[in-house]
Amino acid sequence: MFQITPYPEWSWSHSRDHLFQECPRRYYYHYYGSHNGWLRDAAPEQQETYRLKQMANLFLVFGDALHQAADMHIRQFQAKNHLFSYSELFTKIRNMMNQAVLESKDIEQWQAAPKKRKMLVEQYYYHQLPKRIVQIIKERMETCLTNLLDSESMREITTDPRVEILEMEKLNTIYVRGEKVYVKLDVLYRIGDRYIISDWKTGQEDESIEEQLYLYAYYLHREAGVPLSQIEIRTEYLLTGECRKTYVTEANLEQVEEKIVSSTAEMKSYLHDPAQNQPLSRLDFEGAANPRSCMYCNYRQLCELKDRTLLDAADEAAPGAEQAG
Repeated sequence: MFQITPYPEWSWSHSRDHLFQECPRRYYYHYYGSHNGWLRDAAPEQQETYRLKQMANLFLVFGDALHQAADMHIRQFQAKNHLFSYSELFTKIRNMMNQAVLESKDIEQWQAAPKKRKMLVEQYYYHQLPKRIVQIIKERMETCLTNLLDSESMREITTDPRVEILEMEKLNTIYVRGEKVYVKLDVLYRIGDRYIISDWKTGQEDESIEEQLYLYAYYLHREAGVPLSQIEIRTEYLLTGECRKTYVTEANLEQVEEKIVSSTAEMKSYLHDPAQNQPLSRLDFEGAANPRSCMYCNYRQLCELKDRTLLDAADEAAPGAEQAG
């Protein structure tokens, strides 16, 4: 049964750690400042922070659209043994992007229902879509969709009759040394005694995702009892068409545990009362090491640190804006 609490429940995830490492102040707004902001009697700043939390930049909206297309494609094949064409999926992705742009132009309607409507960070703060980023997205739509349909995992899922889909876009909860951890796989399937986890990536290659991959294997090995020798993790980089395969050892799983323990300790050092997950003051959460991250931060209007950057052009993409899965 849902209960209203003064502070959010504590949990750990790879995305939470990523946000904390990028900017503790943004982390504060996202997990603490926005808490209970959906309630009608919440303080005005809570409500505002909650609304801002729902925004996304163009790269994230595009990444989500590609993931939805992959999900629809696989489910269509499962249900009807029929595949969408490239043009059908391209139209769906383009429509999702256009809908996000259209909804972003009506701030009042978004403010009334921030969970149900889209708001782009670029439109909200700069009242226009940066031309350079729009062009990048248009180019990536064609490239990423082509590589998605041609990817090793998608071809295998849609042509090998032995494939058994086990999970798609399911949020799972596990416990690592007593800490509640969230894990979400793009798609998990089995062929005989082989378990394949496929992760679609629409952004640039990033070495930091290795920890995320180890966590996927940790979940499958420790929770489902699948031997590590039977687990294969595929990172499908849709920008380049490269499929990178990862095989995990027990030593890697120990790395996962140590990472979660150390990350948790660092996050909890910002808590006034760890038992209640009560944070320190907002001002105790310092800003991003790179001030350019402020340009496309959801919480820019609330944070006095936003003016650390003197960049003139709103169409210059900020590092950290591109974090789509």
